[in-house]
Amino acid sequence: MGPLPPFQVTVDTKGWLCVLDLRLALARHGPMLALRLAEELRVCLVPRLWSILDNTTHYRLQPRDLLADPFADARTPMPDPASLDQWERARLDLGLPVLRLYWAGERIDESFMPKEVDSQVIQRFERFGLDLEQRLLGTAPDLEPAVPLLGGALDATALAAAMSRYRPLILTLAEPSDEAPALCRLLAACGIDCRKVDSEQSRPLRRQLTPLLARSGALELCWSGLDLAVVHLVAPRAFLSEALDAADPDLETDLGSSSGEGDRFDDVWQDASAFWYRLP
Repeated sequence: MGPLPPFQVTVDTKGWLCVLDLRLALARHGPMLALRLAEELRVCLVPRLWSILDNTTHYRLQPRDLLADPFADARTPMPDPASLDQWERARLDLGLPVLRLYWAGERIDESFMPKEVDSQVIQRFERFGLDLEQRLLGTAPDLEPAVPLLGGALDATALAAAMSRYRPLILTLAEPSDEAPALCRLLAACGIDCRKVDSEQSRPLRRQLTPLLARSGALELCWSGLDLAVVHLVAPRAFLSEALDAADPDLETDLGSSSGEGDRFDDVWQDASAFWYRLP
């Protein structure tokens, strides 16, 4: 009997599903980051980006409307208005499917999602997003969810929850300091605990993700000052709601959501939590 072949472990990196937070999508080098990462993993864009691109003239004339963010402080990185031109060209001149980017629209037929994602994802995204918004307004009634960066963070969180079965990660901008990202401060305001994972605990995941940055050319963007943070959302009720949708899309229960419509659970965000770490 000859020697056994060396043992190898192959990680299906294309299996990673990433939701790009609007703050990162609109950052300096944000569009280039998305396009490069799409070479190595599945990148989903949030609907709020489309509403901005449909109104670029307004945001060019009123950039403060784009930059407003109640969860930012003086050190929080802000969007780069020049990124609007890059996204507009990518959408109109090149075509996002050609660039291998995915996005969620208002309806499933207006969306371009990974083929394994079920057809109920947009319905879940909408009701999860509404419940999350109502949670936020319950603790901070003066906030305006229509503010682009705030709405984009809500979109990213709800979309990640709607795809819980596929273990998506949310990629956002990290703070220059060691403080939690603005997205995590939003989650805290929604009653969702968002804790930092130390370098030792996050090492196994960073060892898988960092090579993707290197192979795609995204690592150079980090060297150029693009600080990244990864957020993992744990929402047990959202996960079970998705599993029920997959098992029987026509199944109905007597439990009502906070919007008053039939739903799997009355509060999919109950017991939800999140964890974040810097990358690389």
